[in-house]
Amino acid sequence: MNVEAAPIEAHADVDRQISGSMTSVVVQLIRKHGGDAAVAEMLALAGSKRDAGYLEVVENWVSLDEACALLAAGVQMTGDELFARKVGERAIQQHAGKQVATMLRSLGSVEAVLQAVAKTAGRVSTVTDMEAIEVGPGHAIVSDVAREGFPRRRLHCDWTTGLLEGSPVLFGLPVARVEESECQARGAKQCRYIVTWDAELAAQAADPQQRVTALESQLVATTERLHSVYAIASDLVSTEDVETVLRRIVERASDAVRAPSHILAVRPDASAELQVYSRGISSEDAAAVAAATLAHDPSVSASTLYVEVSSSRHTYGQLIARYPRATEFFPQEREMLSLYAKHAAAVLDMALSLQESAHRHEQVSALLQLSHALARAGTSLEVAERLAAAAPEVVDCDRMAVWLWDVAERQLKPTAAWARVPDLTEKLLEVCISPEDTPHLQRMLGDPQPLFFESDPEDHFIGQIMVSLKSVALTVVPIVARDTFLGVLTVSVGDRPERLRPDSDLLERLTGVAALAAPAIQSGRLIDQLHHKASHDGLTGLLNRVGFRQCIDSALDGAGDIEAHVGLLFVDLNEFKRVNDLHGHEAGDELIRQAAARLRSICRESDEVARLGGDEFAIVLADIDDEDQVRAAERRVKAAFIDPFPLDEITISVGASVGGGIWPSDGQTVKELVRHADSAMYADKADGRRMRQRAH
Repeated sequence: MNVEAAPIEAHADVDRQISGSMTSVVVQLIRKHGGDAAVAEMLALAGSKRDAGYLEVVENWVSLDEACALLAAGVQMTGDELFARKVGERAIQQHAGKQVATMLRSLGSVEAVLQAVAKTAGRVSTVTDMEAIEVGPGHAIVSDVAREGFPRRRLHCDWTTGLLEGSPVLFGLPVARVEESECQARGAKQCRYIVTWDAELAAQAADPQQRVTALESQLVATTERLHSVYAIASDLVSTEDVETVLRRIVERASDAVRAPSHILAVRPDASAELQVYSRGISSEDAAAVAAATLAHDPSVSASTLYVEVSSSRHTYGQLIARYPRATEFFPQEREMLSLYAKHAAAVLDMALSLQESAHRHEQVSALLQLSHALARAGTSLEVAERLAAAAPEVVDCDRMAVWLWDVAERQLKPTAAWARVPDLTEKLLEVCISPEDTPHLQRMLGDPQPLFFESDPEDHFIGQIMVSLKSVALTVVPIVARDTFLGVLTVSVGDRPERLRPDSDLLERLTGVAALAAPAIQSGRLIDQLHHKASHDGLTGLLNRVGFRQCIDSALDGAGDIEAHVGLLFVDLNEFKRVNDLHGHEAGDELIRQAAARLRSICRESDEVARLGGDEFAIVLADIDDEDQVRAAERRVKAAFIDPFPLDEITISVGASVGGGIWPSDGQTVKELVRHADSAMYADKADGRRMRQRAH
């Protein structure tokens, strides 16, 4: 079944007790066992009235009776007494890369997931109360008690065992070992599970380098999900049928925030009647729940999560996720539900806008194009470039610039610009602004509000910028995300200043652009961090092997275009192992850091220094004329190691062996050039060793 095409159906709570995480795996295993014919036979044995397509959608729910009947049919058909346990274990695995798995991994460890089991259990079952009794490295004790009116059954216990076994899989670990020491289905007061896993292996997975790798993967996955969300937004607002779009938002929300029922209750405008769209709950019950939440009725239970559907223009209503019984929600789920509420608000905003004028429709379409463009962007530079290129379609202007805030240097730095006159683009990119330059920036850091300037402003610094850009009106709009100042958009015109008249329409358009830009810039900065971590050495901050290869590939590509030369130096510290052996690795690390700093200090601004590993360094000499410059660089490296290195209370003298080469005479390819420089460095090391031996 195609999830997007699935109709929104209303079911009583009796059909919303076990999530499709179970039923989808049952269908998969039976289909693997005997094909579609076996699936049909299983449905008949279980007495299920559902079709296989419904059961395969993890967002759908079934009753406890139907779920257990399906498990029983699976056991009968496969002859496997462990069938239900395998279904539970496989249910965890199928969520890899999805919102549920990401949310659980964000807790940080298997222990944390099991500690939060009371919250997480509700995502797959609403008929039991699960609690972590004891949790420690490599072990946990979990209690599970059937809620009143729901008798505990052995197959349900087996399925729960499988779910607990699969928890470590979220962190790339083998499945856990689970023993059910007490069983409510066999007369005990509770089901008591003893869960154990390899604590030592889990600790190894927590190694800093591995955690960085895992974080990089998670951040990349987060970026992909953000892009997916923006793509969904573009899809949602592309239709003229608002009702269809709002129903689809409920479907999307049910995919992102797992709960048995979802409700969207909105008024398209203040005079309209309340419209209620629902999934997994009858229309009558949905209307009652919506009325209670909109009235902020204190009787609304903790099992109901609701967020406002609102924009800067209007408050339309609420988007609601609901469990039939008390269940806690994660903070991430509120954030995701809020995101879809914003989609709903955006759709309703645009519906109003389409009614206002064809001109307004064009502006909204431009905003959608900008949203789509930002969704495809990657790094913060790419986001800024797309924003600068697309935003003028939203606002009539002659120049647009994106400035990002550098926290370390406390400066606004121009990152991308667009201008009708190309030479003015270069001028925009030459100016950095600090709070000392203008009091307006100082105030904006504390209270980020749009600013409007016309010719001859009182602020001399702003006036100079406007004169240099030949601007008669300038608007500055802050880019803010969750109270974090990210930068500003500047929009200016060279004539007809009324085009930037500071009215509500202009302000709304500009703040809309900034609102679209903020999450994209945050996402871009995450990608920037990933790229930096992937290409830089953690000890010295220099390029690592990956960054070195990217740098030299880029240098050779650029040199080929202009027929320039590229030099390469390999540098190796002499007798570095002796420093580690005599003074310890901390001293060795400090020596490496100081050596890296000296190498940076003797290089030109266009050169790049890399640490290839251990005490090995490489220097890429971009755009050189001849071999004499390579030899001169070798001498500078040697000279940099003449002075001893102060390491805490000791001073150590360490020399360096250097070998160089020049492209293309010493190698037509990167591999050949590296081999030449490496050989030259080892030859220099051998000469130095012979000289030291003669000296002794």
